[in-house]
Amino acid sequence: MRGKTRCPYCNKQVIVEVPDGAVGLQKTKCPNCGMNIVVDVKGKEEKKEESFVIHPLVKKEKTSKPMIAGTLLVIVFVTGILLGSFILLSQESIFKGYGEYKAKVFDEEGKPLQGVKAYLDNKTVVSDKEGIIHFSNVSAGKHILWLYKEGYKSMKIKVLVLPWRNFLTDKFKMEKGNGTIERKSFLYTASLFLPYLAFGIIIVSIPALIGAIFCFLRKQALIALICSIFGIFSIGPFFIGSILSIVALALIVLSRDEFS
Repeated sequence: MRGKTRCPYCNKQVIVEVPDGAVGLQKTKCPNCGMNIVVDVKGKEEKKEESFVIHPLVKKEKTSKPMIAGTLLVIVFVTGILLGSFILLSQESIFKGYGEYKAKVFDEEGKPLQGVKAYLDNKTVVSDKEGIIHFSNVSAGKHILWLYKEGYKSMKIKVLVLPWRNFLTDKFKMEKGNGTIERKSFLYTASLFLPYLAFGIIIVSIPALIGAIFCFLRKQALIALICSIFGIFSIGPFFIGSILSIVALALIVLSRDEFS
């Protein structure tokens, strides 16, 4: 009777012979190195479970998930490019026409200041008892707002007037003393970053197109995933781009086995 074993001397897998029907510890000789060895012969032959291996050429059934994800990423790319381009090209048109400007003035203790003289776009108003100054029919765009009150430092403030009804009231604190304080309003500061925001939206939208191509080709799931993450920051109108990118990301994860 023959069987396979590993020789403890030469460490080779060899075939050795023992008497037919023998069980337990049996002496035999290694056919490779010639050394006498002891093998343990079991009474019953153990059967190994047959395992099945999927052939590398066999692919799983394809679904429409990668195609849907690719389509969504194309939409993200288009909306991002359109939004970024709109912001860049419409800056001049946004600041045309007339609007209104509103602000509130208070002292160092947070109390409203009445009687503050304000000058904006060749117009003059005085703050009311609530510290409110209000300008109407002001040309849209960037302006310098001057604030004066006896006993307080004058203020030179860069402000932005939009060509529609005012939705934001600026707040300014006047300090006691002499001299002039320079400030920038929130909208004015935000307007300085509009071009950078537009370019940023366009740049982060480009990977969405790259991810869409890999989804259509069903290749490189990792790259498609990374590109869809970039698409989340493309924003798009009303954050549609971000929502679509998240959906595309989920679809890619669910169908990643379909990518080569």
